[in-house]
Amino acid sequence: MSRCEAGGARLAGALVAVALVAAAGAAAGSASSAASTRPVPATLVAVESGAEDIIDMVFAGQRAQAIARATALQATARGPAAADLAAAGTRPSEGALLRTRTARLARRARAGSKTEILLAANALSELMPRLYARFSNRVPPAVLTLDYLDREAEFRSLARQGPRIPAIVARLGRTWGALRPGVVAKGGGSEAAAYQRHVAAMRALSRRPGAALEREAVNGLNLVDEIEGVFAR
Repeated sequence: MSRCEAGGARLAGALVAVALVAAAGAAAGSASSAASTRPVPATLVAVESGAEDIIDMVFAGQRAQAIARATALQATARGPAAADLAAAGTRPSEGALLRTRTARLARRARAGSKTEILLAANALSELMPRLYARFSNRVPPAVLTLDYLDREAEFRSLARQGPRIPAIVARLGRTWGALRPGVVAKGGGSEAAAYQRHVAAMRALSRRPGAALEREAVNGLNLVDEIEGVFAR
């Protein structure tokens, strides 16, 4: 979701959760199939906006609020989220990764730089596509992947980590290439064309990180909101 929508959707004081879903394997595949008819749990919906809330707080200079939210995320990873993960058939190692990332975010929120907090919060968002794939949802998980990748490109640029950006943008292009036919099939021709132009712009800017790339990445977040709307019609 866009940075503006993340702020508007903020759930004040709410504890939120995040989890990782494993890649396919024989046993995991069976559990995933059993869980696929379940709606996405409220804890997972909350963590998507919660991770973005922390990002929004950092840009607004609200360090204390970011610390409080990150601390809540860490606590939730050990509590309410565990029940949802177990019900979805996830493995202990997946919960361990969740705890690792929430703990890192809490540390960064307390003592890290702005970009360290942004990257740690986005690392939670990275888990969401595979996790959402466990459940029934009208919006394909790949839409969340686009969201993560646009932000990752922006934040790596802010962190002056330019050499990492071309690979991120290449993954953005591959993810979009696989998702685009589904967007068009849902009647999102104009939205698909707009995001295609965005991908081309990101490719052109990927080896010249800076303000122009960062603005284009934020544009991508807004376009992802429109693509999400196509599937929600």
